[in-house]
Amino acid sequence: MFWRQVLGLVLAFPGVLADSRSRWANKDTFGMATLMVGVGKPGRQGGRPGCVQPRGRTVQQGCGLPEPPPSSSEYLTDFVPPTSLFRVLPAFGGFLEVAQWAPAASRFLLPPAMTHRILLLTALALSHGFNLDTENAVVFQENANGFGQSVVQLEGSRLVVGAPQEVRAANQTGGLYQCDYSTGTCEPIRLQVPPEAVNMSLGLSLTFATNPSRLLACGPTVHQICKENTYVNGLCFLFGSNLHQQPQRVPETLRGCPQQESDIAFLIDGSGSINRLDFQRMKEFVSTVMGQFQKSKTLFALMQYSEDFYTHFTFNDFKRNPSPELLVRPIRQLLGRTHTATGIRKVVRELFHSKSGARENALKILVVITDGEKFGDPLGYEDVIPEADRKGVIRYVIGVGDAFNSWKSREELNTIASKPSGDHVFQVTNFEALKTIQNQLQEKIFAIEGTQTGSTSSFEYEMSQEGFSAAITSNGPLLGAVGSFDWAGGAFLHMPKDRVIFINTTRVDSDMNDAYLGYAVEVILRNQAQSLVLGAPRYQHTGLVVMFKQNSGAWEKNADIKGSQIGSYFGASLCSVDVNRDGSSDLVLIGAPHYYEQTRGGQVSVCPLPQGRAKWQCRVILRGEQGHPWSRFGAALTALGDVNGDKLTDVAIGAPGEQDNRGAVYLFHGTSELGISPSHSQRIAGSQLSPRLQYFGQSLSGGQDLTMDGLMDLAVGAQGHVFLLRSQPVLRVEASMVFKPREVARNVYECRQQAAKTQIAGEVQVCLQVRKSTWDRLREGDTQSIITYDLALDPGRPHPRAVFEETKNNTRRQTQTLGLSRKCEHLTLWLPDCVEDSVTPIVLRLNFSLVGKPASSFGNLRPVLAVDAQRLFTALFPFEKNCGNDSICQDDLSITFSFMSLDTLVVGGPRDLKVTLTVRNQGEDSYRTQVTFFYPSGLSYRKVSTSQNQRSQRSWRLACESDVSTEESTALKSTSCSINHPIFPDNSEVTFNVTFDVNPDAFFGYKLLLKANVTSENNMPSSNKTEFQLELPVKYAVYVVVTSLEVSTKYFNFTASEKTRHVIEHQYQFNNLGQRKLPISVVFWVPVRLNRVTVWDQPQVTFSQNLSRSCSTEEIGPRHSDFLEKLQKTPVLVGIIPRGGGGEDKIQCDIPSFGIQEELKVTLKGNLSFDWYIKTSHNHLQVVSTAEVLFNDSQFALLPGQEAFVRAQTETKVEPYEVHNPLPLIVGSSIGGLVLLALITAGLYKLGFFKRQYKDMMSEPVPEPAVPQ
Repeated sequence: MFWRQVLGLVLAFPGVLADSRSRWANKDTFGMATLMVGVGKPGRQGGRPGCVQPRGRTVQQGCGLPEPPPSSSEYLTDFVPPTSLFRVLPAFGGFLEVAQWAPAASRFLLPPAMTHRILLLTALALSHGFNLDTENAVVFQENANGFGQSVVQLEGSRLVVGAPQEVRAANQTGGLYQCDYSTGTCEPIRLQVPPEAVNMSLGLSLTFATNPSRLLACGPTVHQICKENTYVNGLCFLFGSNLHQQPQRVPETLRGCPQQESDIAFLIDGSGSINRLDFQRMKEFVSTVMGQFQKSKTLFALMQYSEDFYTHFTFNDFKRNPSPELLVRPIRQLLGRTHTATGIRKVVRELFHSKSGARENALKILVVITDGEKFGDPLGYEDVIPEADRKGVIRYVIGVGDAFNSWKSREELNTIASKPSGDHVFQVTNFEALKTIQNQLQEKIFAIEGTQTGSTSSFEYEMSQEGFSAAITSNGPLLGAVGSFDWAGGAFLHMPKDRVIFINTTRVDSDMNDAYLGYAVEVILRNQAQSLVLGAPRYQHTGLVVMFKQNSGAWEKNADIKGSQIGSYFGASLCSVDVNRDGSSDLVLIGAPHYYEQTRGGQVSVCPLPQGRAKWQCRVILRGEQGHPWSRFGAALTALGDVNGDKLTDVAIGAPGEQDNRGAVYLFHGTSELGISPSHSQRIAGSQLSPRLQYFGQSLSGGQDLTMDGLMDLAVGAQGHVFLLRSQPVLRVEASMVFKPREVARNVYECRQQAAKTQIAGEVQVCLQVRKSTWDRLREGDTQSIITYDLALDPGRPHPRAVFEETKNNTRRQTQTLGLSRKCEHLTLWLPDCVEDSVTPIVLRLNFSLVGKPASSFGNLRPVLAVDAQRLFTALFPFEKNCGNDSICQDDLSITFSFMSLDTLVVGGPRDLKVTLTVRNQGEDSYRTQVTFFYPSGLSYRKVSTSQNQRSQRSWRLACESDVSTEESTALKSTSCSINHPIFPDNSEVTFNVTFDVNPDAFFGYKLLLKANVTSENNMPSSNKTEFQLELPVKYAVYVVVTSLEVSTKYFNFTASEKTRHVIEHQYQFNNLGQRKLPISVVFWVPVRLNRVTVWDQPQVTFSQNLSRSCSTEEIGPRHSDFLEKLQKTPVLVGIIPRGGGGEDKIQCDIPSFGIQEELKVTLKGNLSFDWYIKTSHNHLQVVSTAEVLFNDSQFALLPGQEAFVRAQTETKVEPYEVHNPLPLIVGSSIGGLVLLALITAGLYKLGFFKRQYKDMMSEPVPEPAVPQ
């Protein structure tokens, strides 16, 4: 059946040619076998009927389909994938699209009856979806090709389903079916389809309107054959409430074949080679051809040529007297030679001129009739034919007689005629045979009347496909005409009294070429004024949606929105939505089903209607779930009405390509801001209803109650099926929890002794009330639900303070079946232990789940809990307060602190700073008492500890926490300590120590300011008792070290007679080992005189580096008169005031900044003489210099034990020596040596040392003399 249908489609369109902008996809592109039959734009090409060549492109022999695209990127840009089971893309210059037909083995199996009503009870249904019932889906099925391609809900319990592929009779495609929920059956709607409505694909578009009830069903593929051309128009049927009555046809009659304006000029040969009888036959031929165009918009002119030329009538003459016989009969033959080329030039220049009545936009056709080759003509064809081509003159030539039997003469005919010559040259043996070609010539001219050269449109309404989309306005039916004006598109508005208005942006706007305006149409109503919205999904390949508004009877463009992605088909589907249901449209949903993302395909733009002259913009984008890049989300849109009970309109969106074309439908709710929520509340997958279902969601219709339960229903089309999904009653649950008594009594929760005990705290009444959010016809007995609720006391606490008597635990679960009446229960609460936290109330939390019970009287319809319903309720059970009769606690807090025995803070010394605080409460209980310290950033909180010197023996709880949010170094830091949370009782006092860490690098100035305050949740006003501050003087530790270097002069000696001076040097090294620079003074004490005699002459100070300093020298006289006696006892001449005895120099150098870790070397240099030396019992004296560091002790301080490091001394030992005469010593030594040598020699002789050696020498043999050689 399917292949027979496809064959019928091909036969109905003998020319098969895809539009140049359409593309083939291989079978792997969508993972399905898709058959697409391309139907070319009508026309004539190469003499083969039914083919037309797109402008600027070539057609292969046979008018076949174009080759597949060279790359996938080209495919993504231009190819429009199948959007549904059957879809005729605009103008048949694209595809007649027949989507996948599943193999028999994989089809959705149903019983063999023609119509079925099935309740699908599937385990995979979305029981938790909101808010369409998928457990009890009603299914209608018909064994009709394309059934489910379109669907529309009617009033009552009926819906109409289109089957545009169904073949009902020869040359008749499409059918309508009326399905009734109350009977569970579908029946075909019988129509008297006019015979001229050939293969119209009835049911491709359906729409319905109320007040009064009207159904509009269209078939936009009516084939109209005009001579050799096949055009595609549309026909719609407008039904009333009774679908069995014959509907009104829209339009009443199909548009007739197009009549193109044509200017035809005859150039007839009047040379002497033609006898009078043949000339007469030629005149009769011309007259007959002219008569065949009497009912067209064709004008004629005629010129006769030989070597002379005569214009017998112009186009103006024909306008005035359109009688061929009266115009042709008076013509007389000129005789003479054959100047054909000159005749062609004269016709082109003179007859095809406005002065002769030629029309600017009419086709220019020249018919040349001659009996032989040109002769004696001064012009050649190369002089005239190019000019004719430039002016767009289409030339037919008729050669008569045997003169054209040779190849050369036939080539002359080919030169005169337009290309291809095979379509424009006729050859007959004699003039008698002219009448055999007059019909052929007429057909040739008719074949080109549907096209026009140049840049203007090739077609107007010939390929309009009227009814490709449809809507019903207050003025009448609105029919989208996507193929109008060379597929720029538009829409026809059929007004009363057979008045028709064509609506489009402009008929000559080149930007609208192939835009497909009218692919989708929608009506919006604002303030009782009607506007029209048209989609153009192929505008500039990105898509466009245009809003038209009526102004003084004319429909003008008011606003537009352009798509953003090439190939997205933005504007392929439209849906106006009245969100708040006040009768005025609030927004338009615009589908772009081929919008491509890596993980999902298709999107829908939510576009609120513009206010005033504001630009029309889309604010929210709706998308399907991830993982479906070819889902075609947005291929179908519908407004559902209110399905969740919030009095706002909800919408459904189809995605028929999800899950390998099984399809899905998404539900989105309206928002109070007059928009649509970007998150879907429910996704219904076709595979959940049947694993073999295909294209679920390809069509949608909502907004009516077909099941008579007072709730909105959704009709969803799939391949061969229509599903009716019911919305469910929406419930909300109210919960109340009331405690008795209202507070936990103090004598119950307070423990005078720390022993555990169990006391009854009170009881709580828990009540549940179920209410319906939706209005429906279900009675209270039909609305039953099972509620499971959990109660929890102090949830989240590791040790709950209360438990249920029933469970001996802090949790309890209960399941109940509730209708719409209130139900309550009473529960007793216990306190198992002593309560420490009596400030925070006991929390009782209730959360629940609800499962609706099916209502058997309403087809097992289940109520559901609202998706935004409150599921968690809490109640508080507070503790009684000790606040007197007025129940208002008024505490009386005070705070003081001290630094204990510390009188000065030395920064850089000990790092602990301890503060002792005392907090008192001399009023009623203080709740959540808190002490806050404020201190500079150089301090950081370390720890807190309670003091043992308490007036009360009670154990206090302290918890401190520092605020780390402060980032500015100049801002005060804070630490907060909670005292005995939650209650600091009346008449209480607590003393505790807070330890801070002192940053050794910090700078506090010269006074450290600490502040503290005490607060509570009693909200008592602050006073001078609740705030306290104290200052502490601050000094900074000095870490400067002075050392004497070993390179200093350590020793001198001299004789009594020596008068020279020696250079003496004492070197010192100064180091700042601290982390703070400071100003210092370097002081040197040098002994310069003793007993008024110079010791250290002109001492000089030399620094090892260029350092900013200022030095001064001061000579200080002896402080003690008995200094000589002291030298006899202690031979030390010290350059320092406390021990100095003679004259001394004090050299002081002030250094304004001694840097961190800086090192400084200083050399004391001078001349040391010996005139001052005084002989003492020790026979030497020590010359000592002293160096020390001074600083401002009001700002800086030495740590204990550091005094010795800021002072150093260098000693030089000085002693005399005596000079002796060496001569006596030398003489005495020499004589002594000689005497000693003589004694040694005499001793050796006595021992015979020398004699033994002589005997040995004498006993040795004498060698014999050598024999002479």
